[in-house]
Amino acid sequence: MPLYRTGLEMYKKYTVKFNPTVIGTRFTDVKDLALSRAQEGMLAVASIRDLVRPILDGHGIGGGQRGTYLAFALALWKHTNKQKDDVARLTANGLKSYFVTAYGLDPDILDEIIKTVCAFIFIY
Repeated sequence: MPLYRTGLEMYKKYTVKFNPTVIGTRFTDVKDLALSRAQEGMLAVASIRDLVRPILDGHGIGGGQRGTYLAFALALWKHTNKQKDDVARLTANGLKSYFVTAYGLDPDILDEIIKTVCAFIFIY
């Protein structure tokens, strides 16, 4: 039979586990690495957006749907960035199916985004 912790027990563990001095020291130790990784990630996100915008402009996509297509492109980049060949294709097709079903996006536009983003990933 599992033992369930009460809110007070969870709070006590949190206060002991997350000592501000220890956490501050850890953040200071990894600051330079974290900043360089964040900068690299932000540049990649900006590049993906710049690649996808002309596709959306060409199809007259604006407003809220524009954000959903950009979210698809970023999810695609995130999930296929470290994959290769068949795994990347299967992942891209799964994301495409999800975004078509859940958000009603146009599969042809998503195919264009897949081609563009995957070309970027393998060059990048």
